[in-house]
Amino acid sequence: MRRLNAQQSAEDRGPTRRELARSLAGLLVLGTAEVSSQTHRDQQPWYRRTIRWGQTNINEVDPRYYDIAWWRQHWRRTRVQGVIINAGGIIAYYPTAHPLHYRSRFLGQRDLYGELVRAAHEDGLVVLARMDSNRAHETFYRAHPDWFAVDAQGKTYRAGDLYLTCIDGPYYEEYLPQILRELIAWAKPEGFADNSWSGLDRNQICYCPYSRARFREATGKDLPARPDWSDPRYREWIEWSYERRLAIWDRNNRVCQEAGGPDCLWIGMVGGDWVSQGARFRDLKRICERAELILLDEQGRTPSIGFQGNAELGKRMHGLLGWEKLLPESMAMYQRAPTFRKASAVPAEARMWMVAGFAGGIQPWWHHVGAYQWDRRQFHIATDLLEWHERNATYLVRREPLATVGIVYSQRTADFYGRDRAFEKVGMPYYGFIQALVRARIPYIPVHVDHIARDAARLAVLI
Repeated sequence: MRRLNAQQSAEDRGPTRRELARSLAGLLVLGTAEVSSQTHRDQQPWYRRTIRWGQTNINEVDPRYYDIAWWRQHWRRTRVQGVIINAGGIIAYYPTAHPLHYRSRFLGQRDLYGELVRAAHEDGLVVLARMDSNRAHETFYRAHPDWFAVDAQGKTYRAGDLYLTCIDGPYYEEYLPQILRELIAWAKPEGFADNSWSGLDRNQICYCPYSRARFREATGKDLPARPDWSDPRYREWIEWSYERRLAIWDRNNRVCQEAGGPDCLWIGMVGGDWVSQGARFRDLKRICERAELILLDEQGRTPSIGFQGNAELGKRMHGLLGWEKLLPESMAMYQRAPTFRKASAVPAEARMWMVAGFAGGIQPWWHHVGAYQWDRRQFHIATDLLEWHERNATYLVRREPLATVGIVYSQRTADFYGRDRAFEKVGMPYYGFIQALVRARIPYIPVHVDHIARDAARLAVLI
């Protein structure tokens, strides 16, 4: 043992017994606080504590091939805490009691939805039942043609061989709530993820009797004859259409919470580009004001914006949602084109999109299309990255960024000033300033025009 000189300073001698006791007491308090914090997180509702997600988007043929045991292992390998499981809407993956709810022709006697939900719950995972609300097969259309969207000549809007349903009619008002209740009773998911929930975009007006009656009741006017920004009725129809989508959001949540309890949430998925979301009548600010969790469907970068677009998206959406809430994003493990989701994504491409999202406060959600893949490289992309995310989650969630510059944006400006050239006139200047700030290494946050008063005081400049 080294002998200390009496002349050495206290710092040189090291801590005294009293100092050691204080340090140990501090560590004990810190450890107790960490245990208390973990206990608090465990007691929070699922939408506050589930930060890593996975989804296998089921193809109609998958009931023949779905290897649940393999996928359970993959859930464990990738450290997910929640999974999104196809349930119904366009195709039912369970033996639904509704005769017009189209069942997968490969389902047979199987209950794939129920089997997967039970397996996930056995593994301690949260489950969101995936819905596709806005279209149906011809058999349904033949039974209720008035429930489907039509143009001014009475021709039904279609997407391939499917018929587009009208958000103003009984399909949304009566039938879909019945399906939500059935799915809750069947397997008790924690909530719902609804893919194409918001109906027609602003270039397609529905002239069915239900839409005509609702618009006249709300405004006292007939529907506009065509999309025409110079027509005051069209501009009024734009605002009315936003309100109709919010009404869908609120009604579906009432149905789910009545049937499944106060934490059973219905969540309509939204895209990341605020300009294009306006064209689909998704008011991101007002949606975030009523949401406990947002599910982002922005699966990869666009050439004009790049990877940094995912960090921007996270900051922008958290500015609307709040930084205490979670924001998982569907992240493609496959090449989106030209092979239509069958070839593996380039690992560096997919991983860079993921980590850029982490930088903006986005949570991971790996996404595969189809339960069996010939190109199995895609199953290795997310594994070690999500292991890293699990180890470092404390530093990746609920951290609010510091910034000196705010970039102001407005969906209504994109709508009514940008009109049919919204991305060119409004989106490109917005993203251009962000590109310049990123390259100059100047920290920024997006600021919604309605939040200028809230955010301006902590910023040096607004653009």
